[in-house]
Amino acid sequence: MFQQFLSFRDQFAPSISNAKFKTSNSLEAPVWPDASADVLRSDSFLHRLALNQLVTVRWTLDEDLEAYREKSIPAIGVSWRKLCESGVQQGIRKIQRSGLAVSNLSWVGGFTGQHGYGLRETILEARRAIRVAAQLRAESVTVITGAQNRHIDSHACRLVTQSMRELAELAAIYNVKLALQPMHAIYAQNWTFLQSLDDALEMLDRIDHPSVGLALGTYHLGEEDKVIERVRDIIDRIVIVQLADRRCSPKNENDQCLPGEGVLPIRALVASLEAHGYDGWYQTEVWSQDLWKLDHHDLIDRCRTAHLRCMP
Repeated sequence: MFQQFLSFRDQFAPSISNAKFKTSNSLEAPVWPDASADVLRSDSFLHRLALNQLVTVRWTLDEDLEAYREKSIPAIGVSWRKLCESGVQQGIRKIQRSGLAVSNLSWVGGFTGQHGYGLRETILEARRAIRVAAQLRAESVTVITGAQNRHIDSHACRLVTQSMRELAELAAIYNVKLALQPMHAIYAQNWTFLQSLDDALEMLDRIDHPSVGLALGTYHLGEEDKVIERVRDIIDRIVIVQLADRRCSPKNENDQCLPGEGVLPIRALVASLEAHGYDGWYQTEVWSQDLWKLDHHDLIDRCRTAHLRCMP
């Protein structure tokens, strides 16, 4: 699973790494509210906003840490790929020294073997990530199952269930949650056979472990029928909320847009989450070829503005 993004990045990044970027003065500057009753009501929400490193995909870990701190981003969603690139132990020390909270470590998985990795190898890598998440004091690790990969339904489910149960035992020891990620059907070929909220809930029931919950991605689940009304019933299973939007039906895996810039009812979904007691992280995680081409400092500013649009 991890190699799928790696190969895309290796093909995409060289084509833009030497491009000349112009700083746009037309971007809306983020204006954080003044001290008022509204701020007191929303203060908890604003301090639970995180940015995943895949948003600033062209930067190194060092660049991410410096910019996120300068832009007053409360927390960083750590990319396992970038952390490995920087050297895991060295990267852990850098993150710890940065003063940033860590919302999540993403991602591990690929239990169905589609990309040529054996199941034992995949599980060992996930176990390592869980231990690292604990060192970073990350509350969760995102898990993506892998595509069905010619397995019959029952066998694919069995591979995931058994793998997740083993990992959940280790996660419980380290006080880390595993966040299972369902994705829109367009991601089925390369990423996961969990394509809906019901798919994910059924898998969670199969795994049946308190250390495993749901990664609720607004891009993937935001237009499902009655998803806002269903929040009440699934609130205790949500480990992390991932914020991204879209302007139309997905055309490819990397056409997402920032929350509030598309058509999904993200603000209403956030309001429902808050009303029903969700107190975890909201992590902006947007995969977009168009946004990745932007100057990343400007992109962070746009993310901050997007955060305010989501405020209930």
